[in-house]
Amino acid sequence: MEQVIYLLIGAVLTWTFYFVQRRVERRGTVDAIERGQKLLALKQGLDGSNTSLDDLRRFETRLIGKAETAARLADNYFSKAEEVARQSDDDGVSQDDMNRQAIAEFQQVDARLRGLVEHLRRQLDGDGRATFEEAHRAWLSFRERYARFISQSYSTGPIRPLIHAVTLESITTAWITELETQLGDDSL
Repeated sequence: MEQVIYLLIGAVLTWTFYFVQRRVERRGTVDAIERGQKLLALKQGLDGSNTSLDDLRRFETRLIGKAETAARLADNYFSKAEEVARQSDDDGVSQDDMNRQAIAEFQQVDARLRGLVEHLRRQLDGDGRATFEEAHRAWLSFRERYARFISQSYSTGPIRPLIHAVTLESITTAWITELETQLGDDSL
């Protein structure tokens, strides 16, 4: 009698395990089917909008590049704020020293931009170069006016040149990244 009970319990457990296993396996199949349907819908959408997979990858790369730039800019602002806070407690470092350092850092980034612009000028020709030159001149004008606007919010305090230089540096870094990601040239 005891063996019959064990046999029945074993059979019930075996069938239960079998049905649970089939349920789990079926869920994976359902997930695969749903994923396939989503990929098919995406492919049809891409075909309908005349967008290739390479276009989608370039778009993704640009988005990632912009997110990385935003993170670098935020980190840069944070680092500058920490540096100003540290140096304001240091009697040996004057505001003029901090201003000179910020200007020197901007000049380094600006030199990098000039190198990139020269590289792009060699790559572009005709209308592309003319359009780029026009956009770059407009951007240089914007950069200066934007930095002046941001620094003016600090009235006439001694920190104003520091804010101006840091703003020039950060916006120049963003423009460099934008040019690199938009033009997609890995040889820079």
